[in-house]
Amino acid sequence: MHDLVSRAIEKFLTEQSVSLEDRAGTLPPGQLLHDAARNLDKPVDELAEDLGAWLVQQEEIWRLLRFCGRDFLDFLLRLEELPDRIRLITDDVDIPEIGLSRGDDGLLWVTFTDGSPIWTSLLAGLLRAMADDYGTLCVIFRQDGGLCIDVSDLAFAAARTFHLSARGQGR
Repeated sequence: MHDLVSRAIEKFLTEQSVSLEDRAGTLPPGQLLHDAARNLDKPVDELAEDLGAWLVQQEEIWRLLRFCGRDFLDFLLRLEELPDRIRLITDDVDIPEIGLSRGDDGLLWVTFTDGSPIWTSLLAGLLRAMADDYGTLCVIFRQDGGLCIDVSDLAFAAARTFHLSARGQGR
């Protein structure tokens, strides 16, 4: 079940020039992240957030995510569908269900059911990278059990061009 996640973490750590132990392939994903964070002298939540941002840079994952919304707000409003979209591709990832709510103050709250704090950090990094991709100015911060998102400007910068088909399109 953890093979796909472990391979992605190993690729991320290798691209970040983190030396991996010979037994890295046998470690569960959470342990792999904790060991790498300890070796980097970096909090594991920061490393998980970096991993989330790195995932957006992977073409296949980026396409899956960009297909979820025409702008960042639309993307956020469809965030609850993300676990099911991931399950369409692989059942190797045990992603918790995602809940989204909007407070009276206009802030968006993202929560997880039965998720570890690593999921919160990973999603924070992923959402920050997607906000940049959409050209949106926002503040995303972790709270107990989830994330708080304050969208200031949906059209702060030009969004990266997205075409449904990857054929003939440069990224």
